[in-house]
Amino acid sequence: MQQLKRGILVAIEGIDGAGKTTQTSILADKLNEQGYDSTILKEPTDGKWGQKIRRLALENRDLSPEEECQLFLADRMEDVEKNISPALRMNKIVIMDRYFYSNMAYQGALGLDMKRIREANESFAPIPEIVIILDVAPKIGQSRLVNGRRETPNNFEKLEYLEKVRSKFDEMANFKNVQKVDGSRPIEDVAAEIINIVSSIRKSIGEVNGSEMVRSSSDIIKT
Repeated sequence: MQQLKRGILVAIEGIDGAGKTTQTSILADKLNEQGYDSTILKEPTDGKWGQKIRRLALENRDLSPEEECQLFLADRMEDVEKNISPALRMNKIVIMDRYFYSNMAYQGALGLDMKRIREANESFAPIPEIVIILDVAPKIGQSRLVNGRRETPNNFEKLEYLEKVRSKFDEMANFKNVQKVDGSRPIEDVAAEIINIVSSIRKSIGEVNGSEMVRSSSDIIKT
C-alpha cells in the first residue's frame, strides 16, 4: 500500500445523469489498483438527514430553497464529522460523489446566493484539492436517467431546472480548484482524463518514504 503524506479530497460534480457515480467508482478502483487507499462517499448520505432529503425529493414535497439548503448543511456536517475528516486524517484519498458545489448550483439555480452557500459550507467542511465538474447537456443527463437507469426524474431533475443548474456549474469553472470535463464522451475517455487529473494532484502531495514510515511506526509504538 502506498502511503501519502496527507489525505486528498476529490469532489466529482455535475447535473443528474452526468456520470458521477460511474466515474467515482472507476477512479476508486484505479487508485486501489495502484496501491492507494481510497474511499467513496456519496451525498446525500445514508444518515437521517440524507434519507429525509431523498424521501422529500421522491415525494415531490415542496420545500423552500433555504429549507433545502439547511437539510444539506445538516447532512454534510454529520458526514464531515463521521466520515470525511476521519478518512483524511488516515491519509486516504476521499472521493466525493457530490459535495457542497452541488448545493451552490442547485439551490443557486433557485435564487440563493452561491457565495453565501459556499461560505457557510467552508466554515466547517474541508475544501477539496480538486473539484471535477462533469459537463453534459441536460437532455443527455435526463436521457441517461430515463433510458439507462430506468428512473423517473424527481424535483431535482426537471429539464428546465437542470439548464439553470448547468449554468451555475459553469460559473464555478474559474475557481482555482475546479476543472470542467466533457462528460458526454465515452466513459473510458472521461475516466482517463479524471485519472490523469487526480494523479497529478497525488504526485504534488507526495508519498511517505521508507525512513518516514519507520519514524511514524516508532511514534505509534511510543504512544
